[in-house]
Amino acid sequence: METDESIDQLRTDLLKAQITLSNINLLQASKWCAEAINGLSNASNITQIPTLEFDPYDLQDYSRFILAKSYFDVKEFDRCAHSLVGCKSGNAVFLKLYSKILSLDKKMAEENDGSDLNSKLSKIIQEIESFNSSSNPNHFLYYLLGIIYNKKRNYKLAQRNLLAALKLFPYNWSCWQELINSIIDFDEAMELLNKVKSSKSSLNPSIMFNFFEVVLLQEFYQQSVDVNQTLEKLLSIFPNFNFLKIQKFLICYHSLDYYQAESIFDQILEDDPLRIDDLDTYSNMLYVMEKKSKLSFLAQYSSNIDKFKPETCCIIANYHSMKGEHEKAIMYYKRALILNKNSLSAWTLMGHEFVELKNSHAAIESYRRAVDINPKDFRAWYGLGQAYEVLDMHLYSLYYYQRATNLQPTDKRMWQAIGNCYEKIGKFDESLKSFKKALSIDNTNKPQESHGSYDPYICYKLASIYEKIASVKECYKYMKLCFDQELDWGITDETSKARLWLARYALELKKYEEAYELTKDLNHNNAHDIEEARAIAREARNRMNK
Repeated sequence: METDESIDQLRTDLLKAQITLSNINLLQASKWCAEAINGLSNASNITQIPTLEFDPYDLQDYSRFILAKSYFDVKEFDRCAHSLVGCKSGNAVFLKLYSKILSLDKKMAEENDGSDLNSKLSKIIQEIESFNSSSNPNHFLYYLLGIIYNKKRNYKLAQRNLLAALKLFPYNWSCWQELINSIIDFDEAMELLNKVKSSKSSLNPSIMFNFFEVVLLQEFYQQSVDVNQTLEKLLSIFPNFNFLKIQKFLICYHSLDYYQAESIFDQILEDDPLRIDDLDTYSNMLYVMEKKSKLSFLAQYSSNIDKFKPETCCIIANYHSMKGEHEKAIMYYKRALILNKNSLSAWTLMGHEFVELKNSHAAIESYRRAVDINPKDFRAWYGLGQAYEVLDMHLYSLYYYQRATNLQPTDKRMWQAIGNCYEKIGKFDESLKSFKKALSIDNTNKPQESHGSYDPYICYKLASIYEKIASVKECYKYMKLCFDQELDWGITDETSKARLWLARYALELKKYEEAYELTKDLNHNNAHDIEEARAIAREARNRMNK
């Protein structure tokens, strides 16, 4: 537990960082620090406001710097960069080059032309390296290098520069977020975490590293005890910081604990009713929970706050999707993408809508855009697998399902999808392994009192594959397991089919009484199966009466 003195010191450090970040127009990082300050547990008043330290070049460039800042504030990025030409202070050089990057992004979005982006980014890299080699290196310029190398997909160089920036200035959350974006798979994430933990750098141990660890592991769908302990430790220091509550919500959401996640987000909205961030993810969850009235209210609510936010457009699209209005949903997802072409949620969910409309090629294009933006999102990989499966391209489908499974290995749906693909291409041994993995996950994820209850669909699939390879003993085992699930799941298509198979098998073994008991009340299935059940019941009864 942090002492009052250490919390006061943390508040001072965050306040100093917020003023510094605001001064150079890193607005998202500045907002994050301000929210963190107001989220601290000890709410005593700030007794002294830190002042910025200036070197001689800062003072020399100051009048042009404040002019450039005013241009930046009204989004005149080219004008901002031009007004700082010839300035020698690190902050001025940073703002000039940062403005150039934002201008390039804006033009690329408007003109959809990135043909000379690489050459322009390379010139910015040269200017940064020239500045850092000739004077005191500026940590914000290292951050800028990280952004550029991420754009170029040179993730190792991006990580090296971002870590250099964070060692000099750890309170830039945008830099931590950029570092998270540079990490593609879970093994790489663990390697980086262990590397920092084992080093003697200023990042370990630190509050900011704890934030980074929680968010990174949450993005890889981890729900381990260590992650939750670190999160609870941070919440004890920042009990009113909604950013941390959102991480808790996302961990519950990824672990399919929807009711707990809903409760957490409802509390966040009570504390911060005009918050739009992450509201689209909340609406995704309400969609899955089939809470139509609440989703309808959320669509109206977010529209009243700001109808031109991409999150609002996604929420309205979700509402139309739930009503089965897929064309309207796609229209709103496209509107979200006009507002933010990198909206991961919009690309992924628009892919789902195209699948519903059986437009597999458009769905594939949407999912591909989603995985380009964030290769860590298992939903987009899974969507690609589904789209190719509709086209009967099972090897492609298998590859994408495997990518999804690497990101979400504890989700039984991934293993079921892989099992189905292997079955369709005739690899029955691999298919059996996949369905058995799904079955073990299904049982593990249930509460203690429900252990032994299995998904009848998975049981039936295992039985039917064993039937295909003529393994009658194993087939009987899983058909019996499937039928036994009627106690917990009620009568389903799979339990009815299993019941019919068991009756047929009992008849072959001349167990007429068992065959009769299994089929006499079977009336949940298609007409053909019901008729066959009645025929088995008649034959079994006739044999019993002889």
